[in-house]
Amino acid sequence: MVWAARGGDVCSDERVKSVARQIRGYDPIELGERIERIVQDGSKRKYFRFRGSRFYGGSAVGDVVGCNLRCAFCWTGRARDDLSVGFFVEAEEAARKLISIAQARGYRIVRLSAGEPTIGWQHLIRLLEFLESQSYGKLFILETNGILLGAYPDRVAEIGGFRGIHVRVSLKACSPEWFKVLTGAKEESFWLPIRAIEELYSHNISFHFSIFAAFGSRECWESLLEEIARRTSYTVIGEVEVEALVLYSSSARRLRALERYGIRPDPKYVYKP
Repeated sequence: MVWAARGGDVCSDERVKSVARQIRGYDPIELGERIERIVQDGSKRKYFRFRGSRFYGGSAVGDVVGCNLRCAFCWTGRARDDLSVGFFVEAEEAARKLISIAQARGYRIVRLSAGEPTIGWQHLIRLLEFLESQSYGKLFILETNGILLGAYPDRVAEIGGFRGIHVRVSLKACSPEWFKVLTGAKEESFWLPIRAIEELYSHNISFHFSIFAAFGSRECWESLLEEIARRTSYTVIGEVEVEALVLYSSSARRLRALERYGIRPDPKYVYKP
């Protein structure tokens, strides 16, 4: 089990509940729709760079502007919140850039990262259509927080129609209270990524999910994993990815806001680049 080597918690869940009560919370569905009207123009979407990455054994990446969560541990810099940055790219052009990087470096994986790729749905679908039409023989990994897939389950069925796609759902917290404290979003939004996982499983789409283990007790995470297994299968939680906190300057700056409440990450899950 993933928790076998873990010691005590870094903050009591009772304290987290107290902090959560002080946060008003925002609706990440509404925020995502508002962002989409700014970062998408037809089949164009805002990016701030294209690059090669060592993750997944090497992958071509398009970094998108804008996200509908405000995670305290987020590594993305200005482009997460400042929608004035970046440049619009047509879906076909974005696909060509990703293919070019992958071919030049011998990568078998292409992906979108930094912001939330499911914001700008028309662009994403057109990008997937173009990639499939090229028979480019690569795997597309959709990295998502799962909020919009959970809110609009018909979108899960839509991406299930594409070959060569794998979805990675990033779970930010182990409970609604932790979710509210770490993201600032309303507690009820916590269940949307879980619903996305259920939909991916029911549609037999290739996927896995990650857990952000730096915050929350062992019992809290184990309870969530049991709930996901109950809704899907124990096979699903057997493939869980433990995501470390990469302490970039942007992450460290955002985490300072939590320190005044005595909320700090478990150092065993913190990586300093």
